[in-house]
Amino acid sequence: MADDTRKTVDVNELAPKPRTPANVMPGGTAHTAGGEKTADGGPTYFDVVRGLGPEYYLNFHKRPCIRDSQLQALTAGFAGGSLAAIIGKPVAAASNWAVGTWCCVTVVSYQVCQYYRSKEKAGMRQAQELMEKKRASIEAKKEARRRAREEQDRLERERKEEEERRKSWSYWYQKNVKFW
Repeated sequence: MADDTRKTVDVNELAPKPRTPANVMPGGTAHTAGGEKTADGGPTYFDVVRGLGPEYYLNFHKRPCIRDSQLQALTAGFAGGSLAAIIGKPVAAASNWAVGTWCCVTVVSYQVCQYYRSKEKAGMRQAQELMEKKRASIEAKKEARRRAREEQDRLERERKEEEERRKSWSYWYQKNVKFW
């Protein structure tokens, strides 16, 4: 028996394949692993530097760790340049030693300062979380004491009401007088 439900598909009737990949993000490229570059390559280094504005450069000494690292680097640069001069290096070489020492000490002391700041921030965050947990546990204990006190007051009220009811005439009457 022949299967008449099968259809043949004409390749010419199919929609054409897209020329670009379907999963490309807008503004992106199809070849993200070093292939084609887009016309708009993004901001350049100089665009970013110009975009920061003068207040960024005029107030850089107010940022954390900058002042301390610069003071340490100036002292180290002076010591490095002086040591080079004492050894007998020419003035240009001693100056290069001073600048090199200044650069190295600036970078290292800045990074060390940033490391200790991050550790301090983590400690402060942990202390804040502990304080919040402590505050929550104190509030929970207060709430539990309040509920226990309310329950105790409720039981005391019920006991007093029962005593009052027992002292009344109707209680005696209901308990002791039986007609049937």
